[in-house]
Amino acid sequence: MFVPGLTVWYNVRSIESSLAFYTEKLGFEELFHNPEWGMAMVKTNTDNCVIGFSEAETVEPSTSSTVFDVADIEDAVRKLQGVGVSFVGEIETIDDFVKLATFTDPDGHSLMLSQQLTEL
Repeated sequence: MFVPGLTVWYNVRSIESSLAFYTEKLGFEELFHNPEWGMAMVKTNTDNCVIGFSEAETVEPSTSSTVFDVADIEDAVRKLQGVGVSFVGEIETIDDFVKLATFTDPDGHSLMLSQQLTEL
């Protein structure tokens, strides 16, 4: 029934701001951008996983987090802070399981970095 792939879709106030954040700060690739429709998509570094945006007048930030896996969370946080990404709190560690770091995009949507400490 399902085919490989996943799309996360967010309402945003500004397509241009969102594209700049996701491409310039997070390093994802722009796949689609139609200013007339107020829509855009970026390709993440995960096969068949994209993030889409629709421009909206009212945006309610998602409290569900899109989580990006990293090999070294301290290094990833340092690099993202270096390009202006602000994190919420400190890196959290769940012993023998995972390290997590939370940040938000320009519209306040919750995003996280995750470093697995044990194989699932």
